[in-house]
Amino acid sequence: MKILITGGAGFIGSHISRILLDEGHTVLIYDNLFSGHIEDIDKRALFLEGDLKDQKKLKNSLDGVDWVIHMAGFIEVGRSVEDPVGFTDNNVIGSVHLLEAMREAGVKKIIFSSSACVYGVPEKLPIVEEERLKSDNPYGASKIAVEAFCETYHNLHGFDVVILRYFNPYGPGENHASETHAIPNFIKNALAKKPLPVFGKGELVRDFIYVEDLARAHIALLKLSGFQIFNVGTEKGSKVNDVINIISDLLGYDLEVEDLGNRPGDVPKNYASSKKLNKATGWKSKVSLKQGLEKTIEYFKEF
Repeated sequence: MKILITGGAGFIGSHISRILLDEGHTVLIYDNLFSGHIEDIDKRALFLEGDLKDQKKLKNSLDGVDWVIHMAGFIEVGRSVEDPVGFTDNNVIGSVHLLEAMREAGVKKIIFSSSACVYGVPEKLPIVEEERLKSDNPYGASKIAVEAFCETYHNLHGFDVVILRYFNPYGPGENHASETHAIPNFIKNALAKKPLPVFGKGELVRDFIYVEDLARAHIALLKLSGFQIFNVGTEKGSKVNDVINIISDLLGYDLEVEDLGNRPGDVPKNYASSKKLNKATGWKSKVSLKQGLEKTIEYFKEF
């Protein structure tokens, strides 16, 4: 199959493209390189530098494409709070440009990378896909909006749509210019013998999923049709303090922590039920938190 990945030069997209290429698919990366890195693009992939708002270029790039994996968009929650208009313009309007370009090009299969943030503070755990959607920030609202547009194009134009709600991905290759995610910040500071920035006294519970496991889930979805929504997580909640203790054990020395207090909008506990995804595709996470952290530490040691 020929698969176009928007935002494919980013952390998760680069892992997905490698697996697809290894399995013999043709991969086209469509990315404006705002936050992606050209050096992270597999040399076997076809690269087209472009923006989601360039609908004509998007349409031309879709020639012969079977599936679109849509990952392009701003991801910083803080930025979404500071500039909700710009954030929405990029993430939501850009996504509608993509859907329209797909309709015009006759490409009607899309996997959209959504987020667990669409659930806000969950009413019960583990979180199932039927949980009521509610957003605590514009980032989450943008994901809910794009999910709704994808469903609209399914209803109006017969698109096959898969919504994949990520929990907390981590792993090698996570090199955002302004890093807001805990694990890469913890590991980089730990290697530099600097204090680790911790919110909520490290008691927040998250579902940390290794990036290769997450990437494999996308490949498992390519056989599906209709309108589908899946959580993708390990189904295990881990305290942030557990992550710090594992990193400390792997490095062999104690780590200093900087207590940053409580952060507005942080959900106390958040972890997935991925039973629906397992039933539909057979996918399940394979890499334990300790194994994943060990691989991630080895990656950051090279920098």
